[in-house]
Amino acid sequence: MDYQMMAYYITQMQQHIHQLYDQMNSLENRIQQLEQNASPKTTIEKLEYHFDQLKIERLDGTLHIGVSPDDLQKIDDFTLPKQQQSEQMPLPAHHSLEQYIEQEMPAYTSELEQQYNYPLDNQYRQVLMEDLKKQLASRIAYYQQTNLPPNQLHQHIFTNVKKELQLGLRKWFENHKKE
Repeated sequence: MDYQMMAYYITQMQQHIHQLYDQMNSLENRIQQLEQNASPKTTIEKLEYHFDQLKIERLDGTLHIGVSPDDLQKIDDFTLPKQQQSEQMPLPAHHSLEQYIEQEMPAYTSELEQQYNYPLDNQYRQVLMEDLKKQLASRIAYYQQTNLPPNQLHQHIFTNVKKELQLGLRKWFENHKKE
C-alpha cells in the first residue's frame, strides 16, 4: 500500500469518527432536553385499603368512618360550617344518631374495651365520641343520595350510619389488640 493511499484512508477514518462524535453529542443533548421537559407521571392502577392494618396511636382531629375513595375525590373539605350542616341533613336522622352516640356508644365502647383488653380513659373516650359526631353530617349526606321515599329514608340513614360507627370502632380495637 502506498503512502498516499494510507493518508487518504486515515483522513476518511478521522472524518467518520468526527461525524460519529457529533451524532453522539446531538443524541445526548436530545436526551437531556427530553428529561428536562418530561414531567414525571405516576399511574396508580388500583388502591387497596386494609383497615385491619391501620394503627392509631393517638386520636386527634377527625376519625373518618365509611369514606370511600370515590368520596375523597368528590370532597375538597370535610368540614362544613355549622349552618350548612343543619341545612343539608334531615334533622331527625342527625338527632337520632347523636342520641345513639351519647346514650349507646359509650356502653358499646366499654364492651369493646373489655373484649380487646384495651381500656381507654374517660377523656379519650369523650374525644372519640365527639369525633364520631363530627362525621355524622358527611355520612348522612352520603346515605341521603338514595331514591328511598322520605318515610323510609330516616331508618335507612340511621341503620347504615350506626353499622359504620360500630364497625369502625371494632376495627380500631382489633388493630390495637394486635400490638
